[in-house]
Amino acid sequence: MKHLAFKYGIRMFAGFTLFFLLMHLLGQSQNSNLRIFNGIIHMGFMYLAIKEYKSSFPNAADNYLNGVAMGFYASIIGILPFAIFLMIFLDQTPHLMAEFKQEMPIGDYLNPVTASVFVLVEGLIVSLIGGYVLTRIVLMNQAKA
Repeated sequence: MKHLAFKYGIRMFAGFTLFFLLMHLLGQSQNSNLRIFNGIIHMGFMYLAIKEYKSSFPNAADNYLNGVAMGFYASIIGILPFAIFLMIFLDQTPHLMAEFKQEMPIGDYLNPVTASVFVLVEGLIVSLIGGYVLTRIVLMNQAKA
């Protein structure tokens, strides 16, 4: 389980980071609507992790908790380093942090640490909900095969 979580968690982190840096180079890093693409990256790698876990351990095929745990574990490995990267990046780019503060309703309370905590919490919530949904999808697809 740990091997699969690291395999897909590291890829998830790379996807988040590369997408963020690409958007920053294109001048779109302040566009919060692009978070939907982070969701696609997140769910894609969670799906692959859960699918490989279920095919590698068929005895655990009917246990939803194992699938959700696999997705959550991979997500933690992807989200936590990205949140740390984001905190360091925002600390080093005060103009971007100033743009976030100006655009957000809670901008007065926003700093690199709190912004990173928001990203972390949002990712963990998506992991729990998405892990359950994706586990059901994987199990449903396995039942058809």
